[in-house]
Amino acid sequence: MSTNTSEIFYKMFTQFIDTVRSTSIEVIRLLPDSFFLGVAILAGLSMCKSYGVLLLTMIEIMIVQNAFSKIIGGIMPSGAGPNTLNTVCQPGFSFPNNMRYSILEKIGTPSLFPSPTLFFLTGVMSYMIFAMQQFKREIVSLSGEIDTRVTVATVLSAIFVLIVLIFRSTYGCESFGSLIVSSILGTVLGGILVYQNMALFGKDGINILNIPILQTSLEAGKPLYVCDSS
Repeated sequence: MSTNTSEIFYKMFTQFIDTVRSTSIEVIRLLPDSFFLGVAILAGLSMCKSYGVLLLTMIEIMIVQNAFSKIIGGIMPSGAGPNTLNTVCQPGFSFPNNMRYSILEKIGTPSLFPSPTLFFLTGVMSYMIFAMQQFKREIVSLSGEIDTRVTVATVLSAIFVLIVLIFRSTYGCESFGSLIVSSILGTVLGGILVYQNMALFGKDGINILNIPILQTSLEAGKPLYVCDSS
């Protein structure tokens, strides 16, 4: 009886592990497209300027990845992993008729370098962290610790990107070197896009925290004049 019970629990445990494993793989595979759709829905429902700008930034990151892949791929085609065409390496939504649709590969392009998935995710994570740093004065005024917030956001983002990097490297989607360089390029691009969007849309365009923006009288175009007592 005890042997049968042990076998039942063992089967239940292995089924649970298999379910968690297959679900995790699918979540990571769908991550870029589901991330984009989530922001698109949030921007549409909230009609929030900063989320709309974030959505445009995601599109710009994919366009830049497309351009990079054509330029670099034409010069030095490299970065292939042993299982590049494996299903787990293909982003996007799969259908019963074996069709697959990926926004990441429609606006961007399937490429070995830079990795569409890592380039996109690191670009977005970097953009959000750099954007948050621009609101140091506002966060401090609201009794927040900007250093703690930035540190926590950076650490969690790094862990998140590392998990995706290890996943794609383990399954042989791209070479390890291609994934590392793609992550660095995406991080740099995310920081650049913050300053681009500040110049184009103003500081409220990157206010992904949606907190009140503090302005001095001079910044608001209303300088204070002090009369001489004499």
